[in-house]
Amino acid sequence: MSPKVKALVLDKQKDVFFSRSGYEVNFDDDLWVLDKDVSITFNKLKEKVSDDLILTIKKVLRYYAISNSSSHCHNLYNRFYHYVFLNNGCELTTASLISYRSTLDREHEWYLASIKGFLKKWHALGYEGVTKEVVDLLNSWTLKGNTKGDVVKRLDPEEGPLSDIELLAFNEGAVQSYEKGLITIDELAMSLMASGTGRREIQISHMRLKDVLKGQNHKNEPAYILNIPKAKQRGATFRSSFNQLQITEELWTILDMQSKSVVERFTKHFGTTIPSYLLIELPLFPDYQKLKEVHDINELEKSLSIDVLHIESKQVTVAARTIVKIANIYSERTGELLNMTARRFRYTTGTRAAREGFGVLVIAELLDHSDTQNAHVYIENIPEYAARINAKMGHLLAPYAKSFQGQLVDSESDAVRGLDKNSRIRLNPHENIGTCGSYDFCGSRVPVPCYTCNHFQPWLDAPHQKILDELIAERDRIAEVTGDLAIASVNDRTIIAVAEVIQRCEARRQELNHA
Repeated sequence: MSPKVKALVLDKQKDVFFSRSGYEVNFDDDLWVLDKDVSITFNKLKEKVSDDLILTIKKVLRYYAISNSSSHCHNLYNRFYHYVFLNNGCELTTASLISYRSTLDREHEWYLASIKGFLKKWHALGYEGVTKEVVDLLNSWTLKGNTKGDVVKRLDPEEGPLSDIELLAFNEGAVQSYEKGLITIDELAMSLMASGTGRREIQISHMRLKDVLKGQNHKNEPAYILNIPKAKQRGATFRSSFNQLQITEELWTILDMQSKSVVERFTKHFGTTIPSYLLIELPLFPDYQKLKEVHDINELEKSLSIDVLHIESKQVTVAARTIVKIANIYSERTGELLNMTARRFRYTTGTRAAREGFGVLVIAELLDHSDTQNAHVYIENIPEYAARINAKMGHLLAPYAKSFQGQLVDSESDAVRGLDKNSRIRLNPHENIGTCGSYDFCGSRVPVPCYTCNHFQPWLDAPHQKILDELIAERDRIAEVTGDLAIASVNDRTIIAVAEVIQRCEARRQELNHA
């Protein structure tokens, strides 16, 4: 037994301990708060087992809470509770383990694999309740681990990686929602950071202002860098190690806006200037409800020693789902609102890297994996989302993708700014296709981006079919020249949006004819 383990065994009388995330926990409490995301409550377990056994279970979990991540400790508790629940009590015998295994199919055999490690550690720590016979039985079993990357391999349209069209729709929808004042800068920044980097929710939630960097590369060109805290690596504690990731200027600009917003809100809360050494330690994505409980700079400094002022990790997914609903983002594969989780951005990053020909080492580094075990799922079944879209397929996908965001008008005079000739969107010097309803400057190369813009007002009798034909012809030309459908598919969402406009024009003409 290692010295560390011995110390934990001998320290049976200690009532207070600190989780690996730095949270003070009272051993005797029925609720353990291990970090901002993870809590363990023993009330349900106490209904199933004796007080003596509860005490021993808590001692084993204390070991994991101190030496392992909070999520790992919580997962062990959940798996053990599942075992107790199915056995209607807790007799830790070879017979009860064999019976429990018979209730699990191959897909869920990893439940028992987690319990196996938990019970073996229980025995190694020297606590009563787990016999050598139980340990011998567990050692004799080869158990299947948790299935890795199944939704990635089968390109699951509900939980797997996003298609190129879905990803573009989300990013555009997020920006448009912010421009309309429908989401906060916090929601925009954390969502686009998840989309643009593929980092885990907990890594995003652990970011601080000093992690958003701007410098120069070896060519003296501007370089935009994120210093991202590691997570899930063995031995890593709260913000104990980092990886740097280069990002685009556009994403850096949004994160810089978020940083300034944080400084403004913290300064307003305290009513005084915050010292520079604390200012850079402020969370990039703060929990402003928790901030209300911090009343002065001294309390702020103490709070910044742990993660208490950072958002809960799940807020990244909450923000992404808010954007999907507000921007009305549909999946062209399901015909339903996009089922959004932060994890899907991560799957998308790995999938796109595999499609571009990167190997497991690069993908593992890109996704901040500690090894290549999980990176293999991305290259085992390299997907090709960029199918050959033609006019027929564009019309078939249009009702599902809902890429067109503007408003069809019968004529120029019916449009917002219809009397302003400068608002016309031209196909060429002799043909116009619609009106721009925005009074802001737009540097987009019209008319292609207009079809997915919410300010666009296409005219009923404009040559939209001509644009669709030209887009598809250009797509085929690029595919033939480069042999790369990923490059050729850059305008696929626009193609679908133009097809949707054509369908709406046909439906509108039928309405007018009937009238």
